[in-house]
Amino acid sequence: MVQRWTKTLTFANFGTTFDGKVTDVNTWLVAKYKVPAQQAVRVGTGQIQNGVDDRGIFFLKCADATADVEGQFRITYMDANELSKKVVKEGYTSTVHTSKSVRDAANVLPETGPGVRQDSYVVIEFLPAEGAKTLDIDKCDLQLPVTIFTA
Repeated sequence: MVQRWTKTLTFANFGTTFDGKVTDVNTWLVAKYKVPAQQAVRVGTGQIQNGVDDRGIFFLKCADATADVEGQFRITYMDANELSKKVVKEGYTSTVHTSKSVRDAANVLPETGPGVRQDSYVVIEFLPAEGAKTLDIDKCDLQLPVTIFTA
């Protein structure tokens, strides 16, 4: 029997983050969450059903020691060999750091299909709009809803 539950990932769950990275407007920075053994993960949670919206809220804010650093983001699935990548969602950070509790069209993240299995990765990519900023993970914030499956 397959068990299913939801979880909200933060940067603390990611093995690789962009802490201390100096921004460059031509380079995507990467944060990776490795899927644990015996699990499969799909980005997002819930759906709209019978008029009730229980989709998860995605929140991403990147910052240096003094201010937010805006830019583009992508959420991707990457295989264990880091060769194949599938984009799940992309957009601008300015649209997904407005609220951690209010749903709007920009920040909701319903469960997205097929997901990734053990030893593969859920990846947050960030392309800053400003160069020469040193990102501070303690000032950055992430709330990424995921659905987890185990057999």
